[in-house]
Amino acid sequence: MKRTVEDHSLEFLIRRSGDTELPPLASLSCKEFTQRHWRDAFDDEQTAIREELWSLKTQLDPIPAETYTATRNKLFPLAASGEQRHFSNRAGYKLLESMESTGVWMELSKLLRGKSIKRPRDFAFADVCGGPGAFSQALLQAGRKQGWRHLQGYGMTLAGVSGLDWYGHLLKSPRFTCTYGLDGTGDIFKLCNINCLASITKAAPLYLVVADGGFNVDVSVANYQETISSRLMYGQWLAALKLLRKGGCFVLKLFDTFSPLSRAVLYLSCCMYRRVHVAKPRHSRVVNSERYLVCVDFLGYPNEAWSLYLDSLYEFGFVDNEHVPELIPPEWCLQDKVFMEHIRDMNATVAKNQLIALQMIIDAIPAMAEELNNKTQENAAAKSDDENIALSSEDGERE
Repeated sequence: MKRTVEDHSLEFLIRRSGDTELPPLASLSCKEFTQRHWRDAFDDEQTAIREELWSLKTQLDPIPAETYTATRNKLFPLAASGEQRHFSNRAGYKLLESMESTGVWMELSKLLRGKSIKRPRDFAFADVCGGPGAFSQALLQAGRKQGWRHLQGYGMTLAGVSGLDWYGHLLKSPRFTCTYGLDGTGDIFKLCNINCLASITKAAPLYLVVADGGFNVDVSVANYQETISSRLMYGQWLAALKLLRKGGCFVLKLFDTFSPLSRAVLYLSCCMYRRVHVAKPRHSRVVNSERYLVCVDFLGYPNEAWSLYLDSLYEFGFVDNEHVPELIPPEWCLQDKVFMEHIRDMNATVAKNQLIALQMIIDAIPAMAEELNNKTQENAAAKSDDENIALSSEDGERE
């Protein structure tokens, strides 16, 4: 019997051992970092399932995009791209589904009500690398339903990049403020721009940060999207630490969680938030590796040394887009049995579903290719008939 899978929400709680001391970041150098090229930035952890996944993905490389997309959308209707019923694209659904499954709305409501039984206080959110603004659009709409009528959004995205600048209705909205950082580029790779956004929002009750940054990766290196995106992922994660008020929540799009850097980011998140989840929302295609880190109840930096080290790694560890620095010694994560059990279970579950979905597409490709070919022939025949009718009409008029 063939195995099948469908798009549905998954949620994983990620914990570290309760009897383990906080990682001693103060003992690490703020000037010298071990770096590896993104091709070599994986280790031996869960290698078998990662390589099985890569192998199956590679089988799809020669398939024409039209055939692949038509097959995927037929098997997984929620995967269809483009404008959705309520939002400009699917990203808004993915954010709200991730927040719902991990209790973010409930946590924010509890936090903002405090001891008052009257209406909840208003708050602000920051949308980092969020252009053209699907996350902000979804939050402003959902905020009204939650009773936060004066919810204020702040956003930073790359300036002057086609398809990434903010939706016109956001730029016109009095409830949304955009900035392009200190140098006007909106480039999050520059720490000064993150600090500029933090300065602008310093007086705001900023209890939610969302980050949806990403870029297209050539199909020839698509299996390395996680490590190629390391700098962007880390920058968004660091931005949340600088922007959030204590008690706040953070949602970050990830492309996979096999690399030591991703593992370290999840581990340190467990030290700075009361609760950490990884969510695979229903509208996130089961055929891809995308998932969302959801952090609840920000506790703050354990001490100033953490802030100094994490900033230094970003400025001096990521010397370019080709190399990935070592955030913490890998054994700090690997030795925590509780944490590694959660990570391995999450990675294995998402990957196994993805393997089934990819195999379903591979199996259905021949039939879809034939169907598309038949449609092309039918369209060509219909066009030829129309042309012949038009020519006959012209001949009749001449007679």
